[in-house]
Amino acid sequence: MATNIECLKWNTSSFHPSNVLDYTEYTLALKPTHWLNLNSKGHSIKLSYLGLTQRLASLDNLNNLYVYDWSKANLKTIKSKYEHNSKLTSLTSNTLGNQIVTCSDNGKIQIWKYKFSNWKMLTEFRGHYQCVRDVQYSIDNKYLISCSNDKTFKIWDCQSNKFVASNMFHRNWVNIAKFFKEDKLVISCSRDSYVQVFDCCSGKCVAKFNLSPDFAESLSLKEEFSIAVGTNQGSIQIFDLRALKVLQKYNEHTSQVNCVKFQYKTPCLVSVSKDKNLNVYDTNEGRFLYSIDHLSEIRSMDISLDDKLLATTSFNFDNQITLWKTETL
Repeated sequence: MATNIECLKWNTSSFHPSNVLDYTEYTLALKPTHWLNLNSKGHSIKLSYLGLTQRLASLDNLNNLYVYDWSKANLKTIKSKYEHNSKLTSLTSNTLGNQIVTCSDNGKIQIWKYKFSNWKMLTEFRGHYQCVRDVQYSIDNKYLISCSNDKTFKIWDCQSNKFVASNMFHRNWVNIAKFFKEDKLVISCSRDSYVQVFDCCSGKCVAKFNLSPDFAESLSLKEEFSIAVGTNQGSIQIFDLRALKVLQKYNEHTSQVNCVKFQYKTPCLVSVSKDKNLNVYDTNEGRFLYSIDHLSEIRSMDISLDDKLLATTSFNFDNQITLWKTETL
């Protein structure tokens, strides 16, 4: 986060008390091979590798949280359940792999800690009016950023468990928001068709991209200047913050792009879509590489931090999560 955290305290008046809101060496440039199927009770809607640990967290539509651990000889599965009437909508993990954060359709955010082979809820933030769509950690794990159907994203301090700042710049649902450039910027995309860049010190919008009549469903960031978005109409667009324009555009998908991810160590971008395909692109040369057909809609995917594993969820085979191994060059 920025050196002087006080500079983040913009638009704090938009916060409302909780009693009002009870509601490498490895690369994907070579086609990965199928490795393992993992079963869950419900449809898995979100996946997240837990830092550099050999664990994968998943969330299903029945509010079950699973952690799959294959660090030992036998695969171990840890299960927790969010016992409330509301529905969990997303999850992510910190870079250490010892915490996950979830969000729900009643505007709440929950932090879970891994201890003694169990996940236990540590704390809960309340501050959004409506469904929270996504939540992300900052690089240093000190802050969370959440985005919601109430047209805002909000920043939270994980150490003091307090609200820090909020924006009011979007005119429709905010689908995703992430910290960028050593946590000095926030990038957000909304159903208002804009991708916006905010300065964490001033709280001002410093750049915006208009996708109209389309809008971004997913977002991924790379290095200092690259922003990739997957859109509702199926395109992949890569923006450069220096040039403030689209550098690359791919139209390989025929339906909504549910998730895009840059690979960490090689210049590849991965996308999954309602059209049942996982696509991989070489962003150095600006070319489509290959596609994997899942036979049904792919809802979510994630890439491990060491680039060795790719995980996908598809609704075709008995609520399965599929793990893929990448190959060395």
